[in-house]
Amino acid sequence: MNRFAGLDLLRVIAGLALIVCHTAFLLSSLRIPDSVWLYLGLVGVEIFLVSLGFLLTCRMLESAPVRIGRQWLRAIMRWWPLYLLMLALNLFISGAGVPGVPWMQYVVLAQNLAWPHPEFFGEAWIVAAAVMMALLIPLAVRFLARCSFAVGVRWIVCPLLVGCVVRSLVIGLQDPAFDLGVRKILLMRLDLPFYGVLAGWLWMHRRNELLRWRRALAASGVIALAATAYVYVSVALDESVLARNALLPLCDLGCAMLLPWACSLRLGDRVGKVLRVVAASMYAGLLTHVTVLRLGVFLGLPLAAQSVLQGFLMLSACILVCGGVAILVWWLLDRPWLLLRDRLFAEHAGPVRER
Repeated sequence: MNRFAGLDLLRVIAGLALIVCHTAFLLSSLRIPDSVWLYLGLVGVEIFLVSLGFLLTCRMLESAPVRIGRQWLRAIMRWWPLYLLMLALNLFISGAGVPGVPWMQYVVLAQNLAWPHPEFFGEAWIVAAAVMMALLIPLAVRFLARCSFAVGVRWIVCPLLVGCVVRSLVIGLQDPAFDLGVRKILLMRLDLPFYGVLAGWLWMHRRNELLRWRRALAASGVIALAATAYVYVSVALDESVLARNALLPLCDLGCAMLLPWACSLRLGDRVGKVLRVVAASMYAGLLTHVTVLRLGVFLGLPLAAQSVLQGFLMLSACILVCGGVAILVWWLLDRPWLLLRDRLFAEHAGPVRER
């Protein structure tokens, strides 16, 4: 499928928000509540995951009939190799023999099946969520390929609502915390793949209508995200059942509503090429940026700012270093591996019927 420069831009902004979230301690002298920075991380990850679901759905709908086993193998080759490398590096930094690190659970991504989420290598939950999506979306698209447009919409909404009901039941019965429970445990996020699937299904079958309403949808998405930001910053999430139930669906719907507008943006060729490289390295960035900070602590580098100006300078340096490391890892490791995978699993695109 064709690259969407605007979507690349949105994904780059999401990655930048996540880096700022994890390096905002450098701006502690500004006395901005931690919840503001944490929300940047939350919305950055949700944009990444929702847009991933959108891209996977569009690609599979464009291609020949979905082969479930082939898609699962592609997903394994996409997500696990770099993840296992970063897991090994983080085990080395923390000490592989540190008691309480369930490293074998991390190898098979089982650390996200029960709460609380382990503190070690906390960013690994993003990989678990992405793999869950990569396993469920081929099944969904394989089924949807036989449906009319309207029937497909109804079938997409059903598992989305089921996921919300499951989350509501678990919250009511177990009362888990928001961040380490509701947000990061896969049982609570069964609806997550279907926001991107719904956006992709609408894009492939009603593109003209979406483009006609893209600005209104984007404005609605911004309002939804602003509402989630207000709730996140002002409400004690661990004490509010309503907030823990509603915040993530509202955030993911807001992210999905931004996608048609992002896909319609037209940027220059040079800007598009730069964004393409940076967006392609985003997965590497998600896995490496916190590890870069851990390496800095491990090596004894000073990571404390004495003034606001120094904090901004150090934050800028962290962003540049983390971004540079992500691009380097993508270019030297991730990109060659993905090129090999694509040669092994070459697919031929076919037409998508309007229903």
